[in-house]
Amino acid sequence: MKTELSFKNALEKSMVVVTSFVLQPEFFALLGIDLFLLLSLLSCLLDERFPKAIPYIYQLAAIYGFGHLLISRNFLDMFGEYTRFWYSFLYLVIALANVVAVNVYFAVLKRQNTIAKIWSVAITFPSILVAVYFVMQYSSMQNSMPSIMLQISLLISACVIGLSLIILARPEIIRKLLHKRKEVIR
Repeated sequence: MKTELSFKNALEKSMVVVTSFVLQPEFFALLGIDLFLLLSLLSCLLDERFPKAIPYIYQLAAIYGFGHLLISRNFLDMFGEYTRFWYSFLYLVIALANVVAVNVYFAVLKRQNTIAKIWSVAITFPSILVAVYFVMQYSSMQNSMPSIMLQISLLISACVIGLSLIILARPEIIRKLLHKRKEVIR
């Protein structure tokens, strides 16, 4: 009986810890650092498709973000949460822009559409979706957006991006649909 009560108390305490989780603005900078490290690793693995300096540039960008976090932790009380959010969010946006830029690099400059499609499905789409999720979660914690708006916007964005990726991967689907539609109209 005593073990059941101690287990129940431990469970209740852990539930209190989980529900009191607050997302700090520096999380977005950490997410951006992770994206730069991911880009560095993937550009090393695809080294024949990238210029030799690209992995090092991404590593420097990740080191810059980490150094910025180390320096700014001393000034947390000097800057408000609003300022901390915006410089962390800007760093995340720069990292996401680099993910999209690599996708465009494969599709437009290198004309490697297969790799561009794989990159967009495996890297770009999940990165943007995760970033949107956490930004929306942060804004809902700040009471600036209701939670239902978070769920609806994520569902809509996931559906739109997913459908566009299907169309990007298989453009013949659209051609078949348009061809069938023309036959029905005649």
